Amino acid sequence: MAKVSANLIKQTALKLLANEPSLASLSLRTIATALKIDVSTIYWYFENKQALLQAMADYIADEITFPDLSLSWQEQLTQLYTNTFNVYSQYSHAAELMISTIPSTKTRLQLIDHSIGILVTAGFDEDQSNTAISSIDFLLTGLVIDLTTENQFRTKITTNGDDYLAKQVKQIHSIAEKEDLIHMQTSIKKRSERTPKKQFEEGMRLIIRGLSASNRG
Repeated sequence: MAKVSANLIKQTALKLLANEPSLASLSLRTIATALKIDVSTIYWYFENKQALLQAMADYIADEITFPDLSLSWQEQLTQLYTNTFNVYSQYSHAAELMISTIPSTKTRLQLIDHSIGILVTAGFDEDQSNTAISSIDFLLTGLVIDLTTENQFRTKITTNGDDYLAKQVKQIHSIAEKEDLIHMQTSIKKRSERTPKKQFEEGMRLIIRGLSASNRG
């Protein structure tokens, strides 16, 4: 077995999250068992579970690459957040991990600063830039968390045979048709046709289109 280190503990915890319904259910004891060490060893590297979660979030953020500065601000934003979406998609509960921790490290603060800086450099003021980046973050984290929850429901229905949840899904379709909720029907159809990444890209285009119009004004 590899020598225990802070990095190994973080990597193991991130892998174990794939089998957990949420961050709350991941315990230090589970991590220690997987590493075949005493839980006290983890405390040698991390003060508590929150400290480990902070380090895990930083580990993920460190994989997000900055965009090519020669691109337009629209392309830079798209590239940066597409990179972020791709990284989040590689780790279970990544979005939940990010919003459950404080961005208090150099890596995460530089990422936020760079994101805002793209818009400030393009001519937006600080307030507009902060609001826009927050909106994109809400879109990204909300979509990824929604995807995680949806996958959990799907597993319960298809793998565990949860009849109650299956009935709830059928009820959505039934009510939408019976009540002639045409917009809801379209939404259901579009949701089934588009991948989560496609949904995110379309949301990004809408935000950037609005920013472009505002910048021209």
